Amino acid sequence: MRLNFRNSLYFVAAGSIATLLLVYDWIRISINLEDPVLNGFRSLFTIAAFAFLYAAMRIFRTKKSAKPLEILRKLVAYGFFSAAIISTWGIMLENRGASSGNFMPSNIMQLLATTAFAFGIAAFVIFLLMTMSDIIYIKPDRKVRRRFELFIIFALAASFLSVFDGSSFLSVLRDIAFGVSVFIALLHIVSMNWIVFLTKKEKYKSLVHSFVLMVLFGYSYASIGPANLAGGVLGFYSPPMSEFAKIAFLFLTIYFSLAFIVTIFHIPTSGVFEKKKRELDSYQNLSKVITNVMDTSEVLNNTVAVVGAVTQANKVWIELRYEDDGTSTEEYRISATHRTSQYELSTFDFGEVRKAVRSEKRVIVQDADEFVKFNLKNFPAKSLLAVPLTAHDDYIGVLYAAHEMPYAFDDEEISTVSAFADTAAVAIQNSLLFTKSIENERLQHELRIAHEMQLKLLPTSLPSSDRFETDFLSFPAFEVGSDYIDCSRIDGRRYAFVVGDVSGKGTSAAFYMAYMKGVFQSLSASARSPLEFMMAANEAVGSTLQKNFFITLIYVMLDGETGEASVVRAGHTPGVLISPDGEAGEMNCRLIRPAGAGLGLEQSDDFGRHLGEEKFVLRHNDTLVLYTDGITDQRNPGGEDFGEQRFYDLLKELSDGSPTEIKGGIIRALAEFSQGTDAVDDTTVLILKWR
Repeated sequence: MRLNFRNSLYFVAAGSIATLLLVYDWIRISINLEDPVLNGFRSLFTIAAFAFLYAAMRIFRTKKSAKPLEILRKLVAYGFFSAAIISTWGIMLENRGASSGNFMPSNIMQLLATTAFAFGIAAFVIFLLMTMSDIIYIKPDRKVRRRFELFIIFALAASFLSVFDGSSFLSVLRDIAFGVSVFIALLHIVSMNWIVFLTKKEKYKSLVHSFVLMVLFGYSYASIGPANLAGGVLGFYSPPMSEFAKIAFLFLTIYFSLAFIVTIFHIPTSGVFEKKKRELDSYQNLSKVITNVMDTSEVLNNTVAVVGAVTQANKVWIELRYEDDGTSTEEYRISATHRTSQYELSTFDFGEVRKAVRSEKRVIVQDADEFVKFNLKNFPAKSLLAVPLTAHDDYIGVLYAAHEMPYAFDDEEISTVSAFADTAAVAIQNSLLFTKSIENERLQHELRIAHEMQLKLLPTSLPSSDRFETDFLSFPAFEVGSDYIDCSRIDGRRYAFVVGDVSGKGTSAAFYMAYMKGVFQSLSASARSPLEFMMAANEAVGSTLQKNFFITLIYVMLDGETGEASVVRAGHTPGVLISPDGEAGEMNCRLIRPAGAGLGLEQSDDFGRHLGEEKFVLRHNDTLVLYTDGITDQRNPGGEDFGEQRFYDLLKELSDGSPTEIKGGIIRALAEFSQGTDAVDDTTVLILKWR
């Protein structure tokens, strides 16, 4: 509500006219002035005041409520107020000596009360009709609006013609206008659209409200008749205003009498309407799910909830079909339930129902003999409906609805559930495909990141000098690997070499490799011995690794001047030292395998007690090889492993060559042995040859 300048002028104009009329009435009473012409002009002035009052009161018009019961509650409050005001004013005027009939105020107090009462009733009638239009215009068409506007026009015409009560012709016209307005009020029986859309519970409330309003407005209409004091007061002050008030209260009485009757006839159809409304709402909800929701669980739960709401079934659930890609077997899993539980349903075998659904497209079980036929003798329901979930000719599962009443599903409900099933199947399949595509995309993204990370983890080259030369190979079995290889120059003459293997596969192993690289680069420069390095490394990774992860490692510290080497091993494959036998001309193979458990498996104290160190001095043409078990685990088409002994023999054969030549020989030997068989593990080899 906003009072602007224009509305203020309207209020001032209405008040000014009311004041002038009050002065005129006082003069009229004082000198007993009864001039028909002056009284006619006076009535016209009351019409003008009424018009200004209507224009000013439009600011009290609120937005129309979409809920009929809220409007009815307001009207009931207004109805009680109007009845109370009319009764109270009549009693007050009687106590001041007023009488019914040809009412004429006898003193200034009665005149003031008459003026206030007349303008109060006029304002209240305007307010009632404004509120009444809110309920009339709920879901209207042009005819309804035009009908209500015509009623107002004929009511105003009858009110205006009441000024010329002395003319028989104009009195007939007034009666005609009055009769037309009543007829238009009766026509509203065919346009009470707001009643149709009420629920059954709301219709009962509307019935009570309509009855109360019929009584209240009927009382108000009767109370302002010419035989009553309130009617006499209004007739004295303004015959047009009195006529309009009577027509308005009569219209309200007729309208709510008709509303009471119409509501009674609509109550039996409430169940059908509510059912149709539930179906429509359910279709809308399901459409939103299909359009906006890609979470499979949410789609399934919304589907069973929608079917439960539409059919009023006691139990609704969905079984999805899962097929083993390796075999022709299929499995059904209960994926969503409504008003039941997986535990309750798991005690029954729906295999026969599923078979019938696949062949007959739907199964309808509505008597005890049919339940026995499908091996569901003790199932706690009297009716069962099962329809297939099929999307793009792909059978993905079954939708079930069970009811405790026999013959609960009619043809219309069966068609509705079948339609829901077709729509839901598309939504479910879309969500499953979307979930799978998101998962695949996420995995591909992770693999790309991990692969790039692994390339950066590998050293571009290993250190060499005039005393030794090195080379290495490392490639993952899949997109990412879990092997680790690195080197570091500790000082002017000492070098550190490391080869490791993180348990497990995938991106997690790749991240632990990155972490291990940081540990190696930071600790190898500060550790005074291999034992100290391994102890510090175990402490660093022990609090970081997940419980199902550990790291195997072999660490070599080499003096580049003397060839003195010191090796520690944390559960890794042994190092291999190939040395020439000067007398026999053969190559000796020595395994370097000091004791030690994998990093992250034991606490620092326990880890240190089991950790050993092995030292030796490299001689001319000695070859030291560090590797991971991906080499020995490589298989051929017959399922045979490459094995440790074959690998050691291969190293003996290749030991006369340079590290690069040895690497090439290893690659060729693995390729010939595997014959294209995919690797089962990552392959990493570090080769160091002392000159």
